[in-house]
Amino acid sequence: MDMEELYGYAKRLCTEANEEDGVLEAFWDRISAYPEILKEFDYYRQHGDFLCELSVSGITPADILIWQIDRFKAALDEGKFALKYNGPHMVLGAFYTMADVMDSPERYAARFRSETGSDYEGKSSCVDRL
Repeated sequence: MDMEELYGYAKRLCTEANEEDGVLEAFWDRISAYPEILKEFDYYRQHGDFLCELSVSGITPADILIWQIDRFKAALDEGKFALKYNGPHMVLGAFYTMADVMDSPERYAARFRSETGSDYEGKSSCVDRL
């Protein structure tokens, strides 16, 4: 795995997603602490698809993306249309959130079981920090 190429890919996704300054560094710092996530991210870079070799409490990066899309539908219901065509942001969020899943698998397993794309009072964000 070429870390320079992988970082360049992350930078390209941040640019395509119109992320704010500092997001690239936060993203890279977060995922680079996990070789397993870097392997998944590198596979995605090369193939445009998820490897899904990494699974924590039954959760893979692809599962996270699907979960985010489900929640994204609720965001559209709330009028948050800026996310509508931002696939690169969703991909970045899936890999970033995978690090959170690795840190707190029980918390995220519970969220995956209980949170849906439906809009309801008290719903939390699907990505805590990106």
